[in-house]
Amino acid sequence: MNITQIEENTKQLVNKTISGEVALQDFVYELLLAYGHRPQSVGRLRSGERNLAKVEGEVLWKRHIYFKHSKTGSLHSDIDTMRKEKFVSKYKVRFVIATDFNEFLAVDTKTLEPLDIDFENLAKHFDFFLPWAQMEKAVYQGENPADVKAAEKMAKLFDLIKEENFDKDSKNDLQKLHNLNVFLTRLLFCFFAEDTGIFKDNQFSNAIGSHTLADGSDLSEYLNRLFTVLNTAERDRGDLPDYLAKFPYVNGGLFADDIPSPDFSARSRRILIECGSDLDWSNINPDIFGSMIQAVVHTDQRGSMGMHYTSVPNIMKVIEPLFLNSLYDELEEGQDNPRRLERLLQRLASLKIFDPACGSGNFLIIAYKELRRLEMEVFKRLQELELERIDSSKGEMAQLRVPMSGIKLSQFYGIELDDFAHEVAILSLWLAEHQMNQEFKAEFGDCAPSLPLKRSGNIVADNAVRIEWNSVCPSEGEIYVLGNPPYVGSRYQDSSHKADIENLFSGLSEYKSYKKLDYIACWFQRASSFISGNTNSKFAFVSTSSISQGEQVEIFWPPLYRYGLEIDFAHRPFKWRNNAKSNAGVSCIIVGMRNISNTPKILYENDIYKKVDNINSYIVASKDIIVSKRTSSISSLPKIVSGNKANDGGYLIMTTEEKNSLISGNPELNKIIRRVFGAEEFLNGKSRWCLWIDTPEKLNLALSVDEIKNRIDNVRTTRLDSKDKGANKLASIPHQFREMREPKDYSLIIPTVSSEKRRYLPIGYLGVDDVVIAPNIVLYDPPPYLFGVLSSYMHIQWVRAVSGQLESRLRYSSQLCYNSFPLPKINEKQISLITEASFGILEAREMFPNKTIAELYDPNSMPSELLQSHEKLDEIVDSCYRKNKFRSDEERLELLFDMYEKMTKGN
Repeated sequence: MNITQIEENTKQLVNKTISGEVALQDFVYELLLAYGHRPQSVGRLRSGERNLAKVEGEVLWKRHIYFKHSKTGSLHSDIDTMRKEKFVSKYKVRFVIATDFNEFLAVDTKTLEPLDIDFENLAKHFDFFLPWAQMEKAVYQGENPADVKAAEKMAKLFDLIKEENFDKDSKNDLQKLHNLNVFLTRLLFCFFAEDTGIFKDNQFSNAIGSHTLADGSDLSEYLNRLFTVLNTAERDRGDLPDYLAKFPYVNGGLFADDIPSPDFSARSRRILIECGSDLDWSNINPDIFGSMIQAVVHTDQRGSMGMHYTSVPNIMKVIEPLFLNSLYDELEEGQDNPRRLERLLQRLASLKIFDPACGSGNFLIIAYKELRRLEMEVFKRLQELELERIDSSKGEMAQLRVPMSGIKLSQFYGIELDDFAHEVAILSLWLAEHQMNQEFKAEFGDCAPSLPLKRSGNIVADNAVRIEWNSVCPSEGEIYVLGNPPYVGSRYQDSSHKADIENLFSGLSEYKSYKKLDYIACWFQRASSFISGNTNSKFAFVSTSSISQGEQVEIFWPPLYRYGLEIDFAHRPFKWRNNAKSNAGVSCIIVGMRNISNTPKILYENDIYKKVDNINSYIVASKDIIVSKRTSSISSLPKIVSGNKANDGGYLIMTTEEKNSLISGNPELNKIIRRVFGAEEFLNGKSRWCLWIDTPEKLNLALSVDEIKNRIDNVRTTRLDSKDKGANKLASIPHQFREMREPKDYSLIIPTVSSEKRRYLPIGYLGVDDVVIAPNIVLYDPPPYLFGVLSSYMHIQWVRAVSGQLESRLRYSSQLCYNSFPLPKINEKQISLITEASFGILEAREMFPNKTIAELYDPNSMPSELLQSHEKLDEIVDSCYRKNKFRSDEERLELLFDMYEKMTKGN
């Protein structure tokens, strides 16, 4: 559940409580549900099974809440008494709340922050209780200053070291760059270690400051020796000076390789010491720091330092439905059964998490932290059950067992092509493990020692498209494959991307036209093959919406289903904002796949989910239908064609200035000049013109003007020089467009590309002499009702579902959008109503003669008169499909896909 949804839930709860829709005795339970507490748990609390309070009107739930409906008239006195109750600390209650439903008082026992407000203003302060939703308040304060400062300081150090150690001949030395990457990760570990209790306070920085020369000349040698010591067990060190012997044995492979440290100057030595002594590395967040620290090496990302924190909620959109929710369900179902809880612990200690495009490890780190937190919840519940057993035995002496985490970093696997990101991923997992060990210790009083380091995941630096995944992560057992692989549409792929796609798909006969696929298709294919047949494995990737739209659907999805897979869950398109991937604001989907099962699927839209029978390739709750290109309309709509193709090298098209120059003094030339309309001209009111010569008389007129004759000659030359044989043939008519289509009275233009932000498809009428140019689409002299059908919200929902995209914009296709659009048979009365509403839209547009179509359909400033006219049309068009109103876009699409299947008879 995201922060916006929680705010809305709280607002509705307050309103319903004030209005009486929610009974006062139910308020506390509804409040817990509003923050995403599991309904089963709240149900047990409501029944009294989990409520430890002894007083009527009070609710006490371990670790969560102590609530009182106060009727004493002394609210402040009540909450002071409540917060001092011994069981508040005994049961580690997070929030103490007292209210008389006029005033509302609360205390956060962790931060000691109070809340004293009128009850009606509770929704304005909903963020006070965000820890219930695993969102500590600090998360929403923007970037962590510690992360930003550390990354900026390290970037400065990196630039200086590279300047001092790399000349022109070595700047592309891959081995030397790798050594520098490893060196930086070693420094990062040492800085973190000296601020978090792994080393003694400032041990690393102080040792450098005290035992190396100020000019930096001996620092490299010192670091080489220190790193060797850190990789040597105490028993094997022999005689060492005290300042080196006091450093602990680290192990874990971090200092294993004999890699020479770079040379230092006085300046770079000073900055290195400042990195340690001036910064508090204990506040670093490994889950976002890894992405940020990549900007140290990749200078093109420097501008986005400190902007990575938004990735964490998006990562949760992947891992919660993929595995975390089912694990919490298992905890809930086994609450009272120690054996089931023990089995859950064993499961947690054996499952595997695999990110085959892991970058700096964000997905792996978040998954690791969440699994450790879940494990802690299991241990807490086991201790509670043991305490209850001791209480019931009337004081029987017993020793609570000391929990020890069974989750190991070796359960986490990754592949990453970028060398530095690979190194940072390994380091970040170590840092995350230490931080979770500290949380574990704070809760249970003990934890596994931080040193020596254990194996830090199985992170491999390689090309995930080429390497055998089994060699990285053995495919047996319970495995969850996840991540955010690189998208790279076919238009933007470089030679390496194309070579990877060719290598993977050329030998797979089921993939037709694979060269049109996005690069991310490689990960879907590899993951499908990897989990096929293993019912304990699933995968989920973030992807651009393009794989579920347009012609890619037919190429991409059917081969995946042949592995015996189906879509398990999916998030419909949303904006993925994550500067670490340089793709802020990209329209994305999340798709989770599994081996075929008879259990329900989960479909998310705007973070609200519902269980459905099936999710198809368009991320719609419908049957597995593929919409294919068609040459005629399945709804018997009039023929639609592409605009006129000039194929002229630009010589038949002219600007307004060029046109005015031509007709100046020779107005007769207006006979052979027409206005042309592409998307830019139609949407933004721009003007362009063309030569339109369709009779011998007009040709004679054109050839009598030298400038026009030169243009025609240039067209002939362009066509003759073309490698296209069709263009060569057109050289015989250089005065004409490749096509010369025109209406009898008017035409209806549909721009091929349109902003995805618009609520409606911006289409419009043009005059008899206006020329629509390709690739835009045109209907010549269509019946007026068709304007209304194509302008409707119903139609654009179909377009959004099945059309392709250009970047994130809608790309309208006559074969995929228009010819495949399911329209029910409509009677004369319905046609009349749609026609009348269409004229209403045109009249509303005419009320704003100074606004362009783009301005009229800007979602932020669309005139209310125009919007109301469209809504009136929508009601009429919707009623042609069914009597009851549609409650969601999803319902519209379910109906449209069902109609499509029936109208095409499944073909």
